[in-house]
Amino acid sequence: EVALAMATFLPQVVATVWINGTSFLYGNPLLYKELRIPAIPYHTERVVFTEVGAMDNSAIFADPRDAAHCASAIPVERIRGKVLFVVGEADRSFNSKLFAELALARMPPESGRILSYPGAGHLIEPPGSPLCSNSAIRGTPKPVAWGGEPQPHARAQEHSWQEILQFLELHLGSVAAMKL
Repeated sequence: EVALAMATFLPQVVATVWINGTSFLYGNPLLYKELRIPAIPYHTERVVFTEVGAMDNSAIFADPRDAAHCASAIPVERIRGKVLFVVGEADRSFNSKLFAELALARMPPESGRILSYPGAGHLIEPPGSPLCSNSAIRGTPKPVAWGGEPQPHARAQEHSWQEILQFLELHLGSVAAMKL
């Protein structure tokens, strides 16, 4: 949410990498200058516990396509820069692919693209990072399920890292050029 909001409201943001996020506000509203975007409430009663006792939060998010939630969309149609959406299709936190598709459909043509990885979970990190399919986070009573299968997740991390570097170099310039 923060990455898309910054790309939306800050004209100096020319390149954004969005990894398994949302394109609607959930839980907390966004306040920026005179603008207030309301949040869609969480449905915590829909939490499902996995076979190891971790919280699968994917069902707590109301369907953003419901007309009642249109005011909670981040106004990505205002984005002037480019956005690379990186999506793990086995994300157990929420349906990141849906959020990326909904955002891209509202954005200016040619301003974004989606990299989608079957078998990858929520925490897509640099290559060599181990798969973290469950972890404890502050404020939750039980560990949270992030999803992912080891080999497809590792392939997603390797591929997306190269794509992210190319995307940033294309839109921000090379590291070598910045040192001159």
